Amino acid sequence: MLRLMLAAICCQKGDWPGNLAEHERVLALAQDRDCDVAIFPEMSLSGPADPGRRPEWLLRLDSAPVAAMAELTGRYPVAAVFGVAEREERAAHITQVYAHGGRVAGFYRKRHLGEDERGYTPGTESALFQFGGIGFGITICAEGGVDFPFDEPAAAGAEVIFFCAAPGLYGRRTDEKSWRAGYAWWESCGLADARRHAVRTGTWVALATQAGTTVDEDFPGLAALVAPDGEVMARLPDWRAGTLVVELPLGP
Repeated sequence: MLRLMLAAICCQKGDWPGNLAEHERVLALAQDRDCDVAIFPEMSLSGPADPGRRPEWLLRLDSAPVAAMAELTGRYPVAAVFGVAEREERAAHITQVYAHGGRVAGFYRKRHLGEDERGYTPGTESALFQFGGIGFGITICAEGGVDFPFDEPAAAGAEVIFFCAAPGLYGRRTDEKSWRAGYAWWESCGLADARRHAVRTGTWVALATQAGTTVDEDFPGLAALVAPDGEVMARLPDWRAGTLVVELPLGP
């Protein structure tokens, strides 16, 4: 069995110390719940960032915050897939990092960007990662709207795809009705995409979405596990931040 913790957490923009502390809290909880891997939302460590307006919020993959996060996966025996708004030489990328055993084991740069992500450069390479003999892929937010980020890892042998997202909601959420509306939109978009791709590819899809309020943007907060037949096996109940522990019948 593969035991996952899906983290729908709030990731404040540019506050990597606070975000790192929240990641450590989740890893400690994942250790207590005997989880193998913790899955975090898109840009979870850096917080979502506009590279044109706030380039100082971007993190290099060899930066101290990324190294500190990787080190936590050695202190707590839980692997992690976490997100950064990445600065790379003269380009900016939206990147999910895979850390295991205290070190960075790999990374994936988003290849299909959203319409409001013009300051970023698309990645160029697909990736198949391994944990304990189980192959997994990673897709990021707007990539749910296209097929190739799911098709390629599935064709290469991935049994589960981690779908990491931070879809900013248009307009601020000011009451329960507005939060419910934003959450319902993401159910009809992100969760629906996860179900569609699970059926198409015959893989498990685990979704982790950023939740809550940041300085200038709100996020709908949904974590869910979708089986290869498209059935939603488990999910958080609403838009609020939370963690979800799921088990997949995978292993050597």
